[in-house]
Amino acid sequence: MFPSLLITSREALEAAMVVGIVLTFLAKTDQTFFKKYVWSGIGIGILAAALLALILELFFSGFEGPAEMLFEGILMFVTAGFISWMIMWVHRQKDVAKRIKERVAEHASKGYGLGIFILVATSVFREGTEVVLYLKASAVVGQSGQLVGAFLGIAVAVLIGYALFRFALKADLSVVFNVTSIFLIMFAAGLVAHGVHEFQELGALPIFAFDPVFNISHILDHHSTVGSFLRTLFGYTSTPTLLELLSYASFVAGILWLKRITDSILLNPAR
Repeated sequence: MFPSLLITSREALEAAMVVGIVLTFLAKTDQTFFKKYVWSGIGIGILAAALLALILELFFSGFEGPAEMLFEGILMFVTAGFISWMIMWVHRQKDVAKRIKERVAEHASKGYGLGIFILVATSVFREGTEVVLYLKASAVVGQSGQLVGAFLGIAVAVLIGYALFRFALKADLSVVFNVTSIFLIMFAAGLVAHGVHEFQELGALPIFAFDPVFNISHILDHHSTVGSFLRTLFGYTSTPTLLELLSYASFVAGILWLKRITDSILLNPAR
């Protein structure tokens, strides 16, 4: 449940912040007429994410055996890629509140309510897509209590978002996003390793004679309660193969390298 709560609260908070910035700006500039476009955008964004969840559920329910393993492996890679892209996208954002206000002001000055609607709908759908992919991927791994965690995560995000804008709290949310990004990187790395495992079982990737590299099931089996929790959150396995270890380490190293490059660009922009 905790992994679902973590990622859902983070993504819902990102969406809540965008919505909160838009609504606050409209209220302060006495342009409440455009609020209906904001609420419509929220509704459509949520419906689109729910439709994606339904499509995924129907799509995967029709596979068995090798086909199921193939598409589970693909899902792992796609979800890991999408989460990585979102981590880097958030990491690159500077003065995001200012840019959102500028876009809303431009749309409002032209009476272009559709622009505000699209801004909100795409923001909500983007975060919803990440949550949907995560929940599906974690279901494949074997996590339980997802819906409870997801609903609690949404509730936490809504409460934090409301407090931030209702009471003008000056919280440093960058700390929250940095900490959760670490968890997301580890989770995405676990998905990559799990995807490699699925393709190894299919025979598409080799299993070496010395695999697994080690076996610590007698210490912490990944089928145990604690092991299952760590498997869902970090991709833990008590019997990793060489390719699983290499893919996990390479993914984490690659993301950290990209973050370092991004930091360098942001600190030293081209003039």
